[in-house]
Amino acid sequence: MSETRSGFRWTPTSAGLLVAVILIVMMWAFILSPFSKHGGVPTTLKDTAFTATAERACAATQARIKELPKAETAKSPEERAAVLDQANAMVADLVTELHALQPKIVDDRQYTDQWLADWDSYLASRQAYAKVLATGKDARFAVQAEGGHAITERMDGFAVLNKMPSCQVPLDVG
Repeated sequence: MSETRSGFRWTPTSAGLLVAVILIVMMWAFILSPFSKHGGVPTTLKDTAFTATAERACAATQARIKELPKAETAKSPEERAAVLDQANAMVADLVTELHALQPKIVDDRQYTDQWLADWDSYLASRQAYAKVLATGKDARFAVQAEGGHAITERMDGFAVLNKMPSCQVPLDVG
């Protein structure tokens, strides 16, 4: 290869790196352009009526849960279990209500189905935790993990992305 005036010498490696950088920049320009079919985030729902209805349901449930005594005020695991059982009943009602909602846009259903499956798993984890607490054992709360991350991270991300902040998981378990 030839040498430039500054003394830089083009080698096959430096030329290859330049081509790679240019291709990566072009790829991202295309992905973010209006010409890309996947320019938007794929989990952004198109059915805003679904998200608005879900947000109202979640906000009402979150408000009711916040009225319950805080986890740190419980004097025993059994006392904490009793309060958690009340909250779990509210979460179960919410999950039932969310399952009854159906997005009008068919493409959205694959995303809401996964989100609702996560809610089902999260509710089961809450209920199992309450049963452990009811035995007097002071255990730690845990939820299912996928890919090294708790499903609650995915649930919360989906809720925030779709402008349903109240549909993030309740922070009452402690």
